[in-house]
Amino acid sequence: MRLRIDGCDVSPDLSAGSTFGAVLAGAGRKVASGGRVVSRIIVDGREISTRFEREMADRPVGEIDTVDVTTTLPDALFREALDGAVGLSLAIRRDAVTILPSLRAGDLTEAGPRYAACVESLGTFFQLAGAIFNAVGTGVFPLAVRPVSAGELPTPPLATAGILQRLLEAQKGSDWKSVADILEMEIVPNIEGWSAFFEAMKGIGAG
Repeated sequence: MRLRIDGCDVSPDLSAGSTFGAVLAGAGRKVASGGRVVSRIIVDGREISTRFEREMADRPVGEIDTVDVTTTLPDALFREALDGAVGLSLAIRRDAVTILPSLRAGDLTEAGPRYAACVESLGTFFQLAGAIFNAVGTGVFPLAVRPVSAGELPTPPLATAGILQRLLEAQKGSDWKSVADILEMEIVPNIEGWSAFFEAMKGIGAG
């Protein structure tokens, strides 16, 4: 397997094993030692998500030709993640509000495709929100000192997983009126809470 970090060939660290996950973990440590973070991973010409990265973890390196790792500074990745989360939250809110009348009328021909896209975006958003929150908590994205005059950060929503579970249960039971109610009265306020949290974090930036 050929490993490149920011376009430069690097000898894979096989001391911890010869799987994709072990080599990638070694690359991550090398990147971190230089004060940078991994921003993008391309395997054999295909950019992979965090989920796919986990699924590939046990693959032998002999099954992979080339891995390109792109790095950036923590502050740049932090702002990119926040911008992505805020932009996605606005799109979800817009889509959710748009399909409410069709869902309540049981018009799945009209609402179905947009609802499916909305649920997929919700999954992506909540995964991104959790990743940002955890990265801040573990110090991967250390926040700069917040001025006292700026007040306290808004508290991020806590019931996200439960709300999404209730939405999917209502969907499974084809209770589209309940789906619409959950979207309007729980999902949208929850998304707005996260958006406010991320907007406040954008005002601070990484330390």
